[in-house]
Amino acid sequence: MFWFRHLLLHFWFLGCLYSAIQAWRVDMPRHIKGLLGSCLVIPCSFDYYLYPPKRADRVVWYQYVSRGYPLVYDKWYPNNVISMYRGRTNVYTSKSEKTCTLKIERVNWNDHRQKLYPWVDPENVGRSTYAFYETTVTIEVVEQPEPPQIMIFGERKVGNSVTVQCSAKHTCSTRPPTLSLNIAMTDKVVTNTDLSDGTSKTTLKGTLVLESDRQFIECTAQHPGGKAARTSETLTAQCSIFPPSISSISTEYLEGVPSQVTCEASYTCSKDAPEITWNYANMPVTTNIKTSGSLQKSVSTLTFTASAKDDGKDLISSAKFPGRQTLEKSMTIRVKRNMLNLDWSFTTPGSVTGMKGSCVIIPCKFSYSKAQPGGLQVVWYLYQSNGRADVFNQKQSNILSRYKGITHLTGSVSDSNCSLKIDRLDMSHNEDKLYPWVDINPITSYHSQGHSFLDKSTKIMVSDHAQEPQMSIIDVPRVGDQSRVTCKVQHTCSSAPPVLSLNGIPGTDRTIDSLLSDGIWERTIERTWNVEEDHKKVECTVTYKGGQSAKSELLLDVECPFETIKMVEPPGELTEGVAKSVICSVSYKCKTNTPRIEWNFSDMLYLQKHKQISSNMYTMESNLTFIGSLEDNGKPLTCTAHFAAGETSNSSLLEIKEYVPVEEELNEKDTFRVQVADVPVRFSALTRSCVVIPCSFQDDEDQPLTRGIWYKKTGGMVYHNARSNVLDHFKDRTKILGNLNEGDCSLEIDDIKPFDNGPFCFYGEKGAKKYRFHNSCVFIVMKASPEKPVMSSVPAQVDAGSTVTVSCSVSHSCSSHPPTFSWSVPSINNEVSDTAISRGVWKTTSTITFVVAGGDGLRNLNCTATFWRGRNQTRTFNLIVEGTMKYQMQKSIPVVIPVIILVLIIFAVLGIFFYRKRPSRVTEVDLKKLQFSHHYFQDAQTTRLTSESVIKVVFCDKQVNKQRYPSPKNNQRRPAPPTPEDFNLYGNI
Repeated sequence: MFWFRHLLLHFWFLGCLYSAIQAWRVDMPRHIKGLLGSCLVIPCSFDYYLYPPKRADRVVWYQYVSRGYPLVYDKWYPNNVISMYRGRTNVYTSKSEKTCTLKIERVNWNDHRQKLYPWVDPENVGRSTYAFYETTVTIEVVEQPEPPQIMIFGERKVGNSVTVQCSAKHTCSTRPPTLSLNIAMTDKVVTNTDLSDGTSKTTLKGTLVLESDRQFIECTAQHPGGKAARTSETLTAQCSIFPPSISSISTEYLEGVPSQVTCEASYTCSKDAPEITWNYANMPVTTNIKTSGSLQKSVSTLTFTASAKDDGKDLISSAKFPGRQTLEKSMTIRVKRNMLNLDWSFTTPGSVTGMKGSCVIIPCKFSYSKAQPGGLQVVWYLYQSNGRADVFNQKQSNILSRYKGITHLTGSVSDSNCSLKIDRLDMSHNEDKLYPWVDINPITSYHSQGHSFLDKSTKIMVSDHAQEPQMSIIDVPRVGDQSRVTCKVQHTCSSAPPVLSLNGIPGTDRTIDSLLSDGIWERTIERTWNVEEDHKKVECTVTYKGGQSAKSELLLDVECPFETIKMVEPPGELTEGVAKSVICSVSYKCKTNTPRIEWNFSDMLYLQKHKQISSNMYTMESNLTFIGSLEDNGKPLTCTAHFAAGETSNSSLLEIKEYVPVEEELNEKDTFRVQVADVPVRFSALTRSCVVIPCSFQDDEDQPLTRGIWYKKTGGMVYHNARSNVLDHFKDRTKILGNLNEGDCSLEIDDIKPFDNGPFCFYGEKGAKKYRFHNSCVFIVMKASPEKPVMSSVPAQVDAGSTVTVSCSVSHSCSSHPPTFSWSVPSINNEVSDTAISRGVWKTTSTITFVVAGGDGLRNLNCTATFWRGRNQTRTFNLIVEGTMKYQMQKSIPVVIPVIILVLIIFAVLGIFFYRKRPSRVTEVDLKKLQFSHHYFQDAQTTRLTSESVIKVVFCDKQVNKQRYPSPKNNQRRPAPPTPEDFNLYGNI
């Protein structure tokens, strides 16, 4: 049974180990993308239910390598952090929260494919408690951010408001991208959300009023570090049409008297403008179109003359929409007739409406069929079912009490005018029905004939609620221009009209009173003002004599105009590689309308300057340092100013000529001794990088040069071993790399500027003697963009798990600082070589061998060449990966291993049960088989194992987990945690 006891010991130890591992947990993404030049926040948290740390806020991050523990972040030992992360990392920790989040600033290509992991309280939490290095995160550096996503919510109908949402995913939660939309929105809100996969999402949300059936929407996400991504969508909206409406000044038409009736048909898209017709086609009609915001109206006005036979008929208006149905609206015609069989008749409206406390005029006209008799008097009565009461008579006797002293005639009887004015309307007058009497005979004689005035009376409607005034803009409000806004209201009291006032914008007012029809007046206030950027809305208040008031508000959609962008100084004729300053300037109004100026050439430096030139006028100027090549000849150089509501561009065709060197003239009278040097007459260099200008000379004298000097042909020293003699522009940027004693005078210029073309010339000194050289001047042709890498051929289709070798090379002229390479795949080996292409021009090649990762489908293989001082170029090759049987088996391992562990645990539980049924003892063989326990679970001073100690091991005594790493003392560095290779639990079994 020895073998069975031995097996039980192994199973039991495996169960103990599994239990110890599960006592801790670290949660963070296994893979995360970082944007080049931005920051990267790796979310991390931990938890435990056994063996708590002494310092939960002590978190150290490491780089995962095969040997050693390179520090990525350590607050206690910042100087020990490896150079590639020193000064770029920070960890967010807390004593109360179990967090270990890492932040990396300024992500670069060196971070690509790096595997990192945290360690909590490494001085006190050992690897036997938790193997932190088994939970890693792999960084993938990407050159371009993901494009943002546009989502639109709401009913897509013209005139409706929809919610536009733009979201951008990123991994820099502390400095999220700035989102902007090319459309004007209200109620803008920006939110930031942490996602479950470790990334973050920034969302810009706002309300958009749909003004047309097609609208182009573009969202831009500007990330830290200068990278930007855009996405666009064409928003299509449904056009709406609305049933027509009929309106008339009066509800009754006087027989034989023309009156205007209006039909309005509203729609949201101009293509849906309807044709409006009337069922009285023989009468005059005029048509016009009005616009109110996103709503358009076709207005048809019918001049309608009623006859007696029209009473009770329908007046019908039909609106025929193109490609749609025909909608109709009708109203019943009521005709006022000359109803009395007398020598005279009168006309009055069926009703009039007035405000409480104000006045009202009942318009009245009378006529006689024969000659009008003299001495006529006008009397007004209140219609009652059981008689009449005097409302007005010239004697002012027996007047109804509620009308006493407030009624009088406004016209002259000789002019056939019988209009009645009622002052100070009261609610007691509401719905009273009044009628006039204009006859030489008293009304009693008429009534004796049995006639009634009910259908000829005028009903008085008294309102205690003021209607909102109507507001409109006459001229489009543009900043810097004058505009006009009007506010109008109808009333029935010309002697005491309502008071209108405007607030919200300064200006001058003009009040206009006009008679719309008998008894109905309109008061209009018109304000003229100079439009400014901060004018948002205007408010109109109407106040009546009785104290009633109402308000209306009109939002001012102020336009911010801009001028056409101008290229102040077109580039003209240029020389290849010679920098030229080109300026584009645009003037605009509104500070909030500040544009973004872009050029169509990348990798070139430009500066933008914003300036205010008046109270509401601004300019934006962009100064581009343009460096052209012969390939650019004939291409346009374009600058574009992007505004919130449009853009403007300007272009100039490039004329670029080849550089022609000019030989240096040597004056024979100079005290210089002339020698011959070998310097290229022209040489290429990448701006902001470095250049090594090859230079050599032959000296037939035994005495070597004591000093080599480089100078600018136009004056001033570029290099001199006495720093004070060098031009300030070149100080600390130049040095001679070669050995003058060997005839090598090669010059390095670091951080080369766009205008460092030269020509630069070399001369030497031997003591007091000066030596000039033929062929010693070089002209530097600048390049704005680095060379693009060239990648060797790779099979279009590869198998997962197969080994592939590929090379990537790039040429350059900075041999002292050759480019470095980074790949999008982890390599087995990487060999870098340099080869001279021509004198001073080198080719650097990176050759890697990598194993194709699993997963079928299209994969990108990226090679990035990073030139000195950070400029880079990337070459991408597409691979089609096909899964192999080996890969499928490897993929199944994560599923199989947990099943095996579960089976082993079941065997271990069964073993415990049988083991406890009988006594056992630990043999010497067992002690030998458990020597590995001595290495991992005993103190360093213990030299042998006892039966008791083995029992402690077998039964997972808690003393096992008391292994810790001591804190540093006497300024000594802490002992490094064990490596993954050292942690082989089963190697000695």
